Amino acid sequence: MSSSARGAATTTYRHGKPPGAVPLLGHLPALARDPARFLGRLHRYGDLVEIRLGPYRLVVPTHPELLRQVYADDRAFDKGGPIYGRFREVLGNGLATCPHADHRRQRRMLQPEFRPERLAAHATVMSREAALLAGSWRHGEVVDVFPACYRFTLRVVTRTLLGTEVPDALAERLQSAFETAFAGALRKLWMLPAGPGYRTAVRTLRRTVADLVREHRAHGPGRTDLLAGLVAARDEDGSTLSDSELHDQVVAVLLAGTETTASQLSWTLRLLMAHPEVLATVQEEVDAVLPDGGPAVWADLPRLSLTTRVLTEALRLHPPGWVLLRTCARETELGGRVLPTGGQVLVSPYVAHHNPRIFADPARFDPDRWLPERAAALPRWGFAGFANGPRQCLGADYARAEAAIALATLLARWHPVPLPGRRSDDRPVRLTTVLRPQRLRLRPLARGTATAGRPTDSTG
Repeated sequence: MSSSARGAATTTYRHGKPPGAVPLLGHLPALARDPARFLGRLHRYGDLVEIRLGPYRLVVPTHPELLRQVYADDRAFDKGGPIYGRFREVLGNGLATCPHADHRRQRRMLQPEFRPERLAAHATVMSREAALLAGSWRHGEVVDVFPACYRFTLRVVTRTLLGTEVPDALAERLQSAFETAFAGALRKLWMLPAGPGYRTAVRTLRRTVADLVREHRAHGPGRTDLLAGLVAARDEDGSTLSDSELHDQVVAVLLAGTETTASQLSWTLRLLMAHPEVLATVQEEVDAVLPDGGPAVWADLPRLSLTTRVLTEALRLHPPGWVLLRTCARETELGGRVLPTGGQVLVSPYVAHHNPRIFADPARFDPDRWLPERAAALPRWGFAGFANGPRQCLGADYARAEAAIALATLLARWHPVPLPGRRSDDRPVRLTTVLRPQRLRLRPLARGTATAGRPTDSTG
């Protein structure tokens, strides 16, 4: 137990450690074996929990007030240290990985590209690509969900970012390179060999991004895509992004704009198939908003309230950014414990989202918990689907619009049905940067057909 003073009030915080640590590796085997189970139980051991992952000792805040302190103070709880050093080998020093010293400048320069009027223009691309995604499915043919959603999100982000379309072969190459590069970075983090494909994957990412930027520049001025805005961006002192900074921002946008939303869409479809009564209600809403069968557009979003709540609840249950790491830039007190300079803090949206002190009955899929009157009663810092505080995802509104447009467009045309005996395939991928299903497959049935409304012999 420890007390921490804040103003006139004093809160007593519980400190603890989960059982099951093994020599040298600590809790890493438990986290690797079943990340959802390990993280989902951490709240049981205290408000500030210490875990050990290989050579690293990290504290994990589970109490809303401690989460607030870490999210709000990005000077004390910065991005840095050996862990982020590994990820910078892949992502560079873009907005997603840069320390506080660089963050304000970079965010100011990128912010104009995510204003509402720009998002409305990007939504035109989202609608067009969502229609192509829905049109690529065939009645009764099996769909491997995450790769399909990944190709959709990559086409959207490259067209809004670069004003160009990406062939499926390039999409698959980028996805494979990201997966291999991050898997290697994680292995190096735990003092293991990165694997034979790591260096090749990093080179592929760098070369592909450099080619995309070079091709963009070759088309000359007058373009209105996001990259053109980044090239033209000026800081308050008139400075521009360097070529290295521009490269790092493109890599960061490609990662943030693809795997995360593809993961959210995949989990949402999985949850809807497991809860057919919710699926039916969502499709009623979609039919009312899109009587001609879609695709959804920017102007439709305010009327897709249940669709939006379903996506938010999926983001709560399966947050793609499941762990966020922070390093103490100075000696800092948290929950009555003094953390040294360089101390590691693991902020996990998954931990918070499955804490019954923050979300009642946290394992239950309940989209109505996001009704305005119920959501207002939730701790402000408990939900972190797009992180929180000064480091909240700059593209959160972009991602929300993209996911809602895609889901509504798919459900207007298709009724998703799970495959028999495939429940185990949709468990999360182990120790990856984005919490996504290992493999999730479904069978789309055309809306309005006699079979679309029949019960399936699988519970998914």
